[in-house]
Amino acid sequence: MTTYDIIIVGAGPGGSMATKCAAEKGLKTIFFERGRKPGEKNSSGCGLGPRLWREFPLMMKELTPEKCPSLRAGAAARNYFINSEGIVAGYIMTRPTESVSYEPAKSWITMNCYRNEFDPWIAELATNAGAELKTSTLIIDLLKEEGKVCGVIDEHGIKYKASVVIGADGAISMVAKQSGLRSKWSHTQITAVPQYDFHAPPNKIDDIMGDEALAVWWSALFPASYQVFFNDGFHQGLGNWLDKWDRNPLYYLNEVINLKYYQRLLKILEAKPRELQCHLLPWLKFPYNTHTDGVILIGDAGGFPCPLEAEGIYPAIVTGKAAVECAANAITAGDVSKKALSNYDELWQKTSVGEDFKSGEELYNIWKALPFSPKETMSWFVPMFMEVMGGIYDWSQPHATRVREIASQIKSYMPQALPFIMKYVFPLIAKIFENDLDKLMDPSKLMTVLPKVLDMIPKKKQRGGIN
Repeated sequence: MTTYDIIIVGAGPGGSMATKCAAEKGLKTIFFERGRKPGEKNSSGCGLGPRLWREFPLMMKELTPEKCPSLRAGAAARNYFINSEGIVAGYIMTRPTESVSYEPAKSWITMNCYRNEFDPWIAELATNAGAELKTSTLIIDLLKEEGKVCGVIDEHGIKYKASVVIGADGAISMVAKQSGLRSKWSHTQITAVPQYDFHAPPNKIDDIMGDEALAVWWSALFPASYQVFFNDGFHQGLGNWLDKWDRNPLYYLNEVINLKYYQRLLKILEAKPRELQCHLLPWLKFPYNTHTDGVILIGDAGGFPCPLEAEGIYPAIVTGKAAVECAANAITAGDVSKKALSNYDELWQKTSVGEDFKSGEELYNIWKALPFSPKETMSWFVPMFMEVMGGIYDWSQPHATRVREIASQIKSYMPQALPFIMKYVFPLIAKIFENDLDKLMDPSKLMTVLPKVLDMIPKKKQRGGIN
């Protein structure tokens, strides 16, 4: 039985980052991948945010198109709004705004690539740092002594011993289950995410989509659907919590694909379906049970995807680094108990990931109640939003008449909009500005005033003729 300082189960981005950090600290480290190489079993794509380049500049500088051919930077995001008849009622293009304070975030939104290229790249950084990678190996259990975790056991019964085991083994984490940290996620904590992967010629993507990185399709017909563009293709997917699916998820994904507008887009892009994919993704208000005696969970295994949009690569990498910092200190002190490893929660909560989770409950609640509640919320939100954004361009009436008509129509949505604002929007604002609440208007007063403001819009006046 070989003994290590740290064992990492999983060679995804989080596991590889944890391994890299451990090896760089001089710790004897091994990480396991059940596929023949990292990323082989995962042909899904990912969007890498600018925060990675800000926080890990030397590492990310090495990610080039030569090492990752699917890599594509995008500076624009498109939001499509589909009404209840399945018609694209409008869309809005967004780019990095003036308030963005650093590069490369001023230049692009995401750097998109396929995981079967990205995962081997970051795993190689770990092995170059001196770590051992064991592929084609499925870890099926944890090794224990006197009830405490002290290593892992693979499918062939081979045992590997270590002071600390880091679980980077995804949403259905064996490490979490066998350590007693979690048996399984509840239906309100995990999402099912089907997606189609399409091939499209790079020149078509560039000529037609320009520098668009992604798109979100908002509708009353299906949960919010995302589209991510790579160098030679794109994903179209959607997800929802398991307690919110009332039909087969593929039914809703096909609703997107069968939109007349979408079929036109497929045609002009010369897009061909390559693969149907589906994965499970934890989506929590706040991570819990992240460590115990000799065990730390990172990334999806620990429930760390962003509480707003559930992006998981960045949180996995950040928590992987924090986990190793905690483990290294514990190993040096000769104490890897649950109490000693509680420093892990302190470390990750001080990061940018922790900053997101300070408002995790409010972010989670508003997102779950808005784009992921198509029948309950998007059925009124889409037409109301398009009245605000698009109604003024209607030349069917004099502009002043149209403004009054638009205001009247918006007012008709207030019985639905106001309770939503009170229940979800104001708690989020109050949480984010909790240190400046004295500077904010009392929400209850604002809710009283807003309908009156709409009533104050003057009715059309009759003007007398010229004598």
